[in-house]
Amino acid sequence: MEKEPEVLEGVVEDIIYKNDENGYTVARVELDDGGAITIVGAMPFLGAGEHISATGTYTVHPQHGPQFQVDNYLREMPADEAGIYAYLASRTVKGIGPKTAKLIVDRFGMESFDVLAEMPHRLAEIRGITLDKAKAIQEEFLRLNSMRMLLEFLVTHSLPTHFASSLMAAYGDLAAETVARDPYLLCEEPYLLDFGRADELATVSLGIPEDSALRLEAGILYVLTFNLQAGHTFVPRDKLLPAASRLLGWPEEELEDRLETLRAREKVKQDLWRGREVVYLEYVWKQEVYVSREITRLKQMPLKPPPDLEKNLKKIEARQGMEYAQKQREAICLPFTAGVTLITGGPGTGKTTALQTMIALLQTYGLNTLLAAPTGRAAKRMSQLCDREAKTIHRLLEPMFDKAGNLRFKKNKNDPLQADVIIVDEASMLELSLAASLLEALPLHGRLVLVGDADQLPPVGAGSFFADLLGVEALPRVRLTEIFRQAQDSDIVLNAHRFNRGEMPALRKNDRDFYFSVSRSADHTVDNVVSLMTQRIPGHFGIPQTEIQVICPSRQGMCGTENLNRLLQAALNPPAADKGETRFGETVFRTGDRVMQIRNNYDRIWTRLEPAETGTGVYNGDTGVIVLIDRNARLMIVRFDDREADYDFDDLSELEHAYAITAHKSQGSEYAAVVIPVFSAPQRLLSRNLLYTAVTRAKRLLVMVGREETVQQMVDTANATRRYSALKARVKELCDE
Repeated sequence: MEKEPEVLEGVVEDIIYKNDENGYTVARVELDDGGAITIVGAMPFLGAGEHISATGTYTVHPQHGPQFQVDNYLREMPADEAGIYAYLASRTVKGIGPKTAKLIVDRFGMESFDVLAEMPHRLAEIRGITLDKAKAIQEEFLRLNSMRMLLEFLVTHSLPTHFASSLMAAYGDLAAETVARDPYLLCEEPYLLDFGRADELATVSLGIPEDSALRLEAGILYVLTFNLQAGHTFVPRDKLLPAASRLLGWPEEELEDRLETLRAREKVKQDLWRGREVVYLEYVWKQEVYVSREITRLKQMPLKPPPDLEKNLKKIEARQGMEYAQKQREAICLPFTAGVTLITGGPGTGKTTALQTMIALLQTYGLNTLLAAPTGRAAKRMSQLCDREAKTIHRLLEPMFDKAGNLRFKKNKNDPLQADVIIVDEASMLELSLAASLLEALPLHGRLVLVGDADQLPPVGAGSFFADLLGVEALPRVRLTEIFRQAQDSDIVLNAHRFNRGEMPALRKNDRDFYFSVSRSADHTVDNVVSLMTQRIPGHFGIPQTEIQVICPSRQGMCGTENLNRLLQAALNPPAADKGETRFGETVFRTGDRVMQIRNNYDRIWTRLEPAETGTGVYNGDTGVIVLIDRNARLMIVRFDDREADYDFDDLSELEHAYAITAHKSQGSEYAAVVIPVFSAPQRLLSRNLLYTAVTRAKRLLVMVGREETVQQMVDTANATRRYSALKARVKELCDE
């Protein structure tokens, strides 16, 4: 039974520990009703001497004794000279330590805070404080006050406190005032607060009228942002306004003027697509137009192939003791005649061989070539296959943040990549915004090669970049279709192609490397999956558990990742006296758990032992193993291949278990064995390309568990993930011109 929240009031005596990045603080409080206790929780910039009123629960730490876990709190600045001294002496304000604090309070007494905020020149009356230092102290003091006001606003309204740093970066000292005036801005990047929460805050707590232009315009923008996250670069106008009307509970015709205002303010862009009026977020429209123009520029790049190209290709053939198929030869040679090259094909069609030989041939002619992929696992696999370094596109472009806290890349048109050719593998995962950034960093003479399987799931982000380009006949492209002899020995490969053609293979053939196990209930399916991963596959096929991946259509339901992760953790990594563990929400993390990073964190520091290296950036889809949990230090260490990254306990929302993952999260990865539960899932997820994506992740063994009817339903459902995008039409039009 959950404990009822309790209230604690007192004065902060001492700050024992604080983490400036996430605000986690341990402090000692002298209680108003006598006694003292340690308080813990997210309390950014809490200072000694402050009076705090906190809501939370009393707990007993096994080593540190009684504590108070703070959920929400309010605080007041110190009201007497002793409190003012304690606050300043705690080094909360940079530039002031105990000695300087005493000098300030001795001279200004109860006016000390007023002097810091409004009369910094008077600080120069104190020996050792110059006018420049006094000004710096004032700026820091005001910044702390602004941050304090912002945090109190967020806590009071039950909003995530991690919004604070981005809001301060974007709006500075006016952050709290800005959010109070327009809470709907929290629905935009990078906050992405649910519109319902922002709307309740605005209309109920802050008294913003339901018919205000602010609210109505925010609703329209939210519909566009929501659909952007669903993969659509635009929304037809005749769908946008009804959707906004339903969201806002406001007549559709009264939203027309608000849409026009947004257009005039360049927040949205109206355009025509197939004779239909459509609406974009302005910046997305600019990205789509830019990408279409750059792809067309690359297509028109004048290039002449070297006269001895065929001769050098034959030398490589002779060295490797093989003869390439005609389509492979076309793919290998295409970058010598085209500024942009598209290569696609399913498993077993020779994409890897073509890519390896292409790189060797480019090196023969001294062309500086960079390799990249959208995810860490895909980049690692590309490195292994090509025997040279491949980076994630983010690492290649060198991410950074601007003053407003928005992601930017150091590499751009003003500082382009130093390369003659850039090759991107797993290009089907490339979303519009990242494609635009990559093209912006491509030097004018640079060529782009995109390699991927267009029949897989579309990218997690907006657009269908690779598939759209493949739909433009004028672009140089090669589709590899021949399944080579060695791949014909694999039922994984053959059945993947059958699925992709809309054909149902003989599922119960059950030999070689493809197996189907019938289950007539969700319970039986789940039991089968756990048994396969823990006993049957390791025992019968000799594949270790660490190389087996469960891939699910859905997160939810009995056969979804959330339930299977709980069961697989219990079976594969049960509690033990020598294993550290901690709870984050409903999730228990334990030493030895397999985990996945679920959002990009460009600032996450990692270290590598051999060779010794330190860097930053852990990305969405990176998987690793928890190697240490230290409850006293509130620290978790995760090993990602040869790198280790530290996580404070307050950062654990970035991780989830990865014994079972969704097909979307599996893209770009390859596993020795894959188990796919196919019993039930939401209708929108039962699609052919989802099934095809999951099946093609398996290298040595594929086991499907569930109902044949569900597999048939997935095979029969093509184009389930169709997206609104005009990129194909724009490139076609420009190429025709």
